[in-house]
Amino acid sequence: MKIPALYIILACILALGAWSCGHQSSTHYHLTANETLQALREGAYKLPPAEARALLKNQNDEYVFVDLRPASEFSRGALDGAINIPTAYLLDDENLKLFSNDSKTFVLYGLDEAQANGPWMLLRQMGYSNIKLLEGGYAFQMQPDSVPYITPEKAAYEYAALMNEATMEDKEAEEATRPKVQAPVAPKPAARQIVPQKKETPKAAAAEEGC
Repeated sequence: MKIPALYIILACILALGAWSCGHQSSTHYHLTANETLQALREGAYKLPPAEARALLKNQNDEYVFVDLRPASEFSRGALDGAINIPTAYLLDDENLKLFSNDSKTFVLYGLDEAQANGPWMLLRQMGYSNIKLLEGGYAFQMQPDSVPYITPEKAAYEYAALMNEATMEDKEAEEATRPKVQAPVAPKPAARQIVPQKKETPKAAAAEEGC
């Protein structure tokens, strides 16, 4: 079963958050988790591979590509003009000062896209809005231009919705098979029968009338 990409991203940010707690630089978050997830849904933070190639070809100095891989990997090959800031040193004071330059847009990349997801989320939560993420990472940039970029698959199923639907169906089935208990009906009071009685005339009164 494939793990949804969002869970992988959240795992990355949790790991980076734990790492940043012990870092010498003070970490202040300006965005809540919900605000960061909203930015993820919008997707504007991603730089498509074709646009990245055009920027690199034209040497646009408004964009700075930041290679997050270890220095040993960076030395074996990197994007033209990229600078190397390994993830372990991302929160160093000099690097945070660099990211504070609002006249530049910094494009983070690793060997693949997943390596840059966590660092992007961390910097975005800290309030840096001039940070983008390179789709496909360094590995895809090394592919020929003729190779189309295919975005990662979305989760095939909405598991939360399916679970809610299944729960509701179970409840409905249980209600349908449960024997219905009728409330006891209170007995109606019996109607009182009134039997008319004849009044007998006293004998003494009858005798006096005869006299």
